[in-house]
Amino acid sequence: MPRVSTILATVAALYCAVAVAQQSVLEVIDLKYRNAQEVLPILQPFVARDGSISALNNQLIVRTTPQNLAELHKILDSIDKRPRRLVITVSQDVDLSAKKSGASVSGTVGGDNASVTLPRKPGGGGQGASVSSNRAEARVYNSQSAGAERGGQTVQVLEGNTAFIRVGQSAPITTRQIIQTPTGPRVIDSTQFRDATSGFYARPRTNGDRVTVEIMGNRDQFTNPATGAANIQRVDTVVSGRLGEWIELGGSTQAREFDESGIVYRSSEARRDERRIYLKVEEIP
Repeated sequence: MPRVSTILATVAALYCAVAVAQQSVLEVIDLKYRNAQEVLPILQPFVARDGSISALNNQLIVRTTPQNLAELHKILDSIDKRPRRLVITVSQDVDLSAKKSGASVSGTVGGDNASVTLPRKPGGGGQGASVSSNRAEARVYNSQSAGAERGGQTVQVLEGNTAFIRVGQSAPITTRQIIQTPTGPRVIDSTQFRDATSGFYARPRTNGDRVTVEIMGNRDQFTNPATGAANIQRVDTVVSGRLGEWIELGGSTQAREFDESGIVYRSSEARRDERRIYLKVEEIP
């Protein structure tokens, strides 16, 4: 009897295996727009327990039940669509402002009625300077300046892909090295190039009229090309917003104030440097 039971169990197992094999189907699916390696990790969690899926070139090879295969087709129809054509614009703006003011007196003043009055500190109102002798001079100055720089890059990209654009300049930097030799010091000059660039990497993904962008941008600008000194600006972030709207990625503000005064002089100076980075993504019809 034990032997008969074993035989019956084996036959039952084989029957189940054949039944499962008959229920499984194999299909090669040609993708229309998406890359197979991109779609594969999305579909894998939805494959039946005894099924399998793999990628080959731009095709998916699926072995699973007919019911599960139909479910995978529904999911694939929702993601294997023509990617949207997008235009990414990155604007990197700089606003500069400076203000200087001061007063000073020089010369010789004679007589009992001579008087000199310096202006007050900027912001507290100003007074004139009265001098009774032509050998004394009073100087008052007040100047303001403002400037702005607008730099932008634009690039087209298909949704889900990575875009890259970069522009800039290279400056030759010369260094001098003195080496002591048995015959005396030897001077060696060498020249290397340093780059100052502006650009960005970006990868957009859309959902309706909203877009999420992974972006890494930079703006480098030489302040002294002879020495290679440069202002550096960097941003690396993920942002989300509406298509066609400007999104602020970040920025920086630097301010410096200087005041100095003495018996016959007073000077004041203030500088402000503001930098902002904005992003806009638009769809091309």
